[in-house]
Amino acid sequence: MMNVLIVDDEKHVRDAVKLLGEWDTWQVDNIFEADDGTMAKRFLDQEKIDLMLTDVEMPGLDGLSLLEWTKNHHPKVVTIVLTGYDDYTYMRRAILHQSFDYLLKPIDPDILNDALARAMELICPVQEQGEAIDQIAKYIATHYAEELTLQLMSERFYLSREYISRRFKQRFSVNLSDYIQTIRLNRAKELLSDTDARIYEIALEVGYHDDKYFRKVFKKQFGMTPNEFRELLSV
Repeated sequence: MMNVLIVDDEKHVRDAVKLLGEWDTWQVDNIFEADDGTMAKRFLDQEKIDLMLTDVEMPGLDGLSLLEWTKNHHPKVVTIVLTGYDDYTYMRRAILHQSFDYLLKPIDPDILNDALARAMELICPVQEQGEAIDQIAKYIATHYAEELTLQLMSERFYLSREYISRRFKQRFSVNLSDYIQTIRLNRAKELLSDTDARIYEIALEVGYHDDKYFRKVFKKQFGMTPNEFRELLSV
């Protein structure tokens, strides 16, 4: 269960953050809204807030004061500043109050979701992160013949594309597409060794619908064509 709090005195900004954030990929249960710092403090005291995105300039208790209060009273809450002011003084004070990131309005969806992906790494336990990536690797090992894309993995495992891409490369030292290709081509080598199936049949069985493309990537990976590999085994 994960809860997010969006704090901004402008409703259209709160609506934009709710619309643009890829919340489902992080299994966010509740998104609370506050139009000033005082209301935000009530939510922080009454609910288990994991992530807070807050404006700086607000009537009453401003965003920087809210950050300072949150740091002292709810230090585990990860905070991201949203502001229309590209001001070094604001940024420096936000950093001093341990804000995780500083995003400028109007909100860019790619920048927002990249910040969310990185913030979630702090919120989600490291062990769970590793287990999720290992589950993706296991899924690929048994479903390599199916269509496998970063987007499909994101939807299936409820993780953002950015997060999967970054964590997968950290875990296996290759990107997701290269990992999938290696699994498929190694399986193709086994089929070339153990069966008399035609090249296009083997290509289909390991997830390639274009056998010309399959031959191309096979040669690039192993330095020989599938036919040359099969002939080498018969010598």
